[in-house]
Amino acid sequence: MPKIANALETVKLQKQPLIWLNGASCAGCTISFANTNYPSVSELILDTLSVKYNETLMAASGEVADKALEDAIGQFKGKYIMVLEGAVPTKNGGVYLRVAGKPFVEKVKKVAANAAYCVAMGTCASFGGIPAASPNPTGCKGLKDVGGTVVNIPGCPAHPDWLVGIIVNMLLFRKIPNLDKYGRPQMFYRKLVHDSCPRRGAYEQGQYIEQFGVELDGIEGCMGAKGCRGPVASADCPSRLWNSGTSFCISASTPCVGCVEPDFPQSLLYEPIPQALKEVRDKEAVGVVDTIGAGFGVAVTGAAATAGALYLARKKAKQRASRNEGA
Repeated sequence: MPKIANALETVKLQKQPLIWLNGASCAGCTISFANTNYPSVSELILDTLSVKYNETLMAASGEVADKALEDAIGQFKGKYIMVLEGAVPTKNGGVYLRVAGKPFVEKVKKVAANAAYCVAMGTCASFGGIPAASPNPTGCKGLKDVGGTVVNIPGCPAHPDWLVGIIVNMLLFRKIPNLDKYGRPQMFYRKLVHDSCPRRGAYEQGQYIEQFGVELDGIEGCMGAKGCRGPVASADCPSRLWNSGTSFCISASTPCVGCVEPDFPQSLLYEPIPQALKEVRDKEAVGVVDTIGAGFGVAVTGAAATAGALYLARKKAKQRASRNEGA
């Protein structure tokens, strides 16, 4: 990030117009963005960006704010970056969220249609997130489903570095970086959280936490049995860290909830990964799951990175062994 700050100082750029819309959300992504350090949010807003509209940060309100938005769309048509935070209610014409007397979905479509780039900031804007969780009575959707999107930056909230990195990429290279199948920039979402997990050693040894607050002797246990989504969540949280490089979820002794994935928060928290459990059951049915040693637990073909499934399979193997000994 210091290199990015240096690049912004070196390359003479005109201030980039930005329009930030707030949909169905908690404003957490705006707060996260305001906590960016390299460069700071004040440097971004005062020296690099020209934020024409952001309901959370701007001083104006009511008709004055709405006029500022309309003026920005007209003046910078085809030149501004649109950032959407929050999901978009679409049921019954989008009546469940109205801004300036009009359905929010109409505003989103208009701003997106005239933008140079569209960015979905956070999981709610990217995939619907919490507002779109079942039964989703307001018909909330992500930006790609209502107005098209160039890049998704999921996270609950999204890390400020992810947005800063995408904006800088657009400013310096006039293009977006390579994206994965979910529209996420590979520069931030390439590796599984599990790959760099600080508790990976416990996973390799088959040491799993069965009760929160009870650590294992001499080791920080793997939280796969308590629903950690690290094996199926792609993000650089373990190396980037949060709160100015202080920590991240697993380092704070809580499982990764997979907030960067499209199915968040549909899956139950603190329960082992459903798809992994299915693989275990399917393979147990054909005799693929075998005990291979007390120190390593159970190996599951095709699901080696799913700690919750390994834990349950290992537990079942121990129960079978105990029954056999009793017999």
